[in-house]
Amino acid sequence: MPTPIHTIALFPKIQADTSAAIYILRSFGEESFPGISSAEIVFWTAIPDGKTAEQVEREGVLTVDLGGMFDHHLANKTSGKRTECASTIIARALGVEDHPALKKLLTWAKRDDLEGKGTISADPLDRAFGLSGIIMNLNREFRDDPRQALDIVMTILAVHVREEFRRQIELPQEWEQLEQQGKAECFALQQGSAELNAAIVESDNSALAGFLRAAKKIDLVIQRRTTNHTNIITQQLRSIDLQPVIAALRVAEADKKGVQLSASKEELMGSGRLDPIDEWYYDDAANTIQNGGVQPQGVTPTRLSKDEVIAIVKDAIPLGRIGSLKRQRTQETAAS
Repeated sequence: MPTPIHTIALFPKIQADTSAAIYILRSFGEESFPGISSAEIVFWTAIPDGKTAEQVEREGVLTVDLGGMFDHHLANKTSGKRTECASTIIARALGVEDHPALKKLLTWAKRDDLEGKGTISADPLDRAFGLSGIIMNLNREFRDDPRQALDIVMTILAVHVREEFRRQIELPQEWEQLEQQGKAECFALQQGSAELNAAIVESDNSALAGFLRAAKKIDLVIQRRTTNHTNIITQQLRSIDLQPVIAALRVAEADKKGVQLSASKEELMGSGRLDPIDEWYYDDAANTIQNGGVQPQGVTPTRLSKDEVIAIVKDAIPLGRIGSLKRQRTQETAAS
């Protein structure tokens, strides 16, 4: 029968590895160590005189890197190899070493602990604002109260893991369900010599566009909400020319709206909004076309059907010049 745990003891200096270890224990260890999800955190420099890690564990105190089953120094000494850290030992003991949402956390903790490279970048800003460097600063700031430092780091780790859970588990499952329901599909586009991966998805989940660009390598996403608000999001690095698309959307919307357009070709392709077609906004900085964006309150949904929007994108994208926006930005920078 598992021993109930009411206290977790660790060394006062907060580290990437021990922080990850505590997070994993509290989040995934309740079945193996009843009570650990709400266990008190105490800071010891060593196990009390006259006792062993096994003895204090039987008393309800689980130690991390202070001797006992979750001391990676002992594990590495026994194996003769520096391959383990506290968080990897704990993750394996709890059966979550391959959990998709913990992959980056465990890699970071192990790299920080065993290689001393929590932040690899040589850029001074990256190093200053990398979490490993911030933990060092927290240890200095809260030298006499390590609990404050740990609480801050734990909050950051929890947010990271929740986001990873969404990206690695929830969003792939949602995409698969939408495909099965006929509410999502991928298709190919071409602009100049560039072959583009595109997708259409019917969903109110604004995180899907980012997931598709990052995980599925989609260059252009058309997302249509249940309200019919429709947004077009692109991979900025591809510098896709959306000017022909926004021009065609504005002309088609005006036709549906029953209004006359007197705008020039340049005005039709221009950034921002175009009166009287205020349904569509072209953001050339983010290289997106928005019919309401993430929060469409106050913006009239397009009158164009999903199929009409797809047809416009397919017809207009080949008319653009890939990289034209990037070249324009370069010229503007050089001129200034």
